[in-house]
Amino acid sequence: MGEDAEADACPALTAAEIEEYSRIKCCVCGERVKAEDVAEHSRRCVLEPAPNLRLQLDKWRIVSTSMTPSEQRAFLHMRRTEELAKVEEIEAALAQRMPQLWWMPGKFGYIISSKWLRSWRSFVGVGKPTAETKDRPPAPIINSDLFEIDGTLRATLQEGIQHDYQILEQAMWEFFLQIYGGGPTILRYNPSGVLPGISDPSVTFEGKWRESRPDTGNGKVFDPYSGRGFDGEIQDGFLWNCTGKGLLKNGSHYEGQVVNGMPEGSGREVRPDGTVIEGTFQNGKLHGPGRVVDAHGMAQEGEWEDGELQGI
Repeated sequence: MGEDAEADACPALTAAEIEEYSRIKCCVCGERVKAEDVAEHSRRCVLEPAPNLRLQLDKWRIVSTSMTPSEQRAFLHMRRTEELAKVEEIEAALAQRMPQLWWMPGKFGYIISSKWLRSWRSFVGVGKPTAETKDRPPAPIINSDLFEIDGTLRATLQEGIQHDYQILEQAMWEFFLQIYGGGPTILRYNPSGVLPGISDPSVTFEGKWRESRPDTGNGKVFDPYSGRGFDGEIQDGFLWNCTGKGLLKNGSHYEGQVVNGMPEGSGREVRPDGTVIEGTFQNGKLHGPGRVVDAHGMAQEGEWEDGELQGI
């Protein structure tokens, strides 16, 4: 009787249940995997780290692998001397530089971890000596200590070499990035023309810089007050393939979509002589409904084709 009662209380598992319960649940994707397939599943199912927390390649480990200890010491002495001299040269050039006019009046700045910067200062001999830079340069730039685990910037960050972060101008950031690599890049824009802070608008740009401003490349930069900026490609400092509000190569101020440096689609162009053109553009000319007001206030409005007003 006891054995029968126990059998009734705990019925035997079905083949399907045995199959299901014998599998291991993946904590990343939730899929149940056979024990013999765990290794294969692990290779293709990995937890993607937050973009700001990824590891960076250590250039020193690569360069120093084939060096003897004496070669390493000589190389480190050269690095310390040359890097400090170059940074002092950049600082002097920045201090003497005259501001250049551009259609975006603000200033750009890169955020860098003070912890990493203290390590570099120790390496070149202008900061407190540390054991970690006694026999090698700093590791790649590590800004990850400025972020939360979810990839957002920490809310309690303080500026200062003895605190959390410093703001660098583009030339200085590019020098450190070229030598050490690492990141991630944290770029800010201040519309008033002073070096930005961490609370200023976040912007992106990859490409060539000129006079500490984006020149040729791709990015997304907008002034929160004037609305000037671009989302896409600029060339030689002008709107090129993007949507934005700024300067065209022909000298016009334009707001709207730009293709190969010319207005395209709905937009508004103000030419150097004061003429205002609003409407739908095609290859830089009004094509469709539009309105033109010349510098004297005379207006023409209607349907346009290849820049010519129709129905006159």
